[in-house]
Amino acid sequence: MQLYLLRHGDAVDGYPDQYRQLSVYGRQQVQSVAHSHRVECEAIEQIVSSPYKRAAEATDIFTRAVNLQHTIDWLDDLTPQGDLRAIEGFLQRTNAEALLMVTHMPLVGLLVDYLTGETGTRMGTANLASLSMDFPAQGNALLNWIHYAN
Repeated sequence: MQLYLLRHGDAVDGYPDQYRQLSVYGRQQVQSVAHSHRVECEAIEQIVSSPYKRAAEATDIFTRAVNLQHTIDWLDDLTPQGDLRAIEGFLQRTNAEALLMVTHMPLVGLLVDYLTGETGTRMGTANLASLSMDFPAQGNALLNWIHYAN
């Protein structure tokens, strides 16, 4: 399985958290990272996103830039305080060989650590990580790269 993890772009401050929107800069960040990785991301078969506004916006921008036509699946466990084991279970049930998950900190850093066995992974806004694994489970993934957006 090839897993791409995208953290949403820079967002405006606000409350409640789930309604915060991307800033103009955040939109540009997501557009830039999508264009930088368009070729490898064309293989994505499934798109899964946090339902929070800024993640949904990032998902829309990214999928349009890469020209992905898939339906978006919404997963509450991709919110900032999501459940790593629930995400692991989701990954184990999917038939996709390549998928994109759009999420938030601290979850995305914890998810990279959980799947790879690493510690302390930080992902800034609009960072994109690529992981490979034969079977999605704790400690089974290889971190191929993290693209750090400007």
